[in-house]
Amino acid sequence: MHTRTVIEQLGYSPHEAAVYLAALELGGSTATEIAEKAKMPRTTVNLIIRQLHKKGLMNAYLKRRRKIWTAENPERLLAALKERETALKVILPELQSLRRETGVRPTVRIYNGIEEIRQILGDILDTKHHISAIVSWDSWVEALGRSHVENFEETRHRHFLRVRLLTPRTKLSVALKQKDGSELRDTQFLPASVAIGNANFIYGNKAAIMSLNARRPVGIVIEDEDIHAAMEAFFESLWRESERPQ
Repeated sequence: MHTRTVIEQLGYSPHEAAVYLAALELGGSTATEIAEKAKMPRTTVNLIIRQLHKKGLMNAYLKRRRKIWTAENPERLLAALKERETALKVILPELQSLRRETGVRPTVRIYNGIEEIRQILGDILDTKHHISAIVSWDSWVEALGRSHVENFEETRHRHFLRVRLLTPRTKLSVALKQKDGSELRDTQFLPASVAIGNANFIYGNKAAIMSLNARRPVGIVIEDEDIHAAMEAFFESLWRESERPQ
């Protein structure tokens, strides 16, 4: 790698690197001589020499009433680098405290088949948060089995977990609605224009989406505050548009 490029990578400007190398090669010399060697205007070189002097890379002495500039030993470059590293280590804890946390990366778990999807019910209960759900109740009962659904509902009620349920209006869901008061549930019916055949649960900081396709049932649980908030906003929008039973 070119010497000048390495010096620039240490935090010095291209002009500073050029002037330092010119002074280093010339030994003791005037600013005019350094400018000629670096092929730069004398006024510019004077300014850069002062900058390098402040950084400890050049020094001057008088010789026959002329100011002679000399470049410091190249080891000074390494010493300056170590000084900056030491200074950075001193303030590093403060910088870390100012760092804005971006949060935990989303966690995604996939469940294949009805047996694994049933595990999601356990996670919903274990999280111990109230639930918002958009579910095709008929498809839900058919896919998971009535006994598993009823057991989930009973356990949820025992744990005092309330659920707001959005579901298509069917004979089965209307019958379910009649038990809302005793089962900590508030059921509303989706608009007829909203067709849904899957199940979506929003709880804690998680969102569970379950396809109830008989051929290939699959469930996905995403643990992420932003995704949870987006799903909750979607639910609230549908809740406002839903049909309130008479």
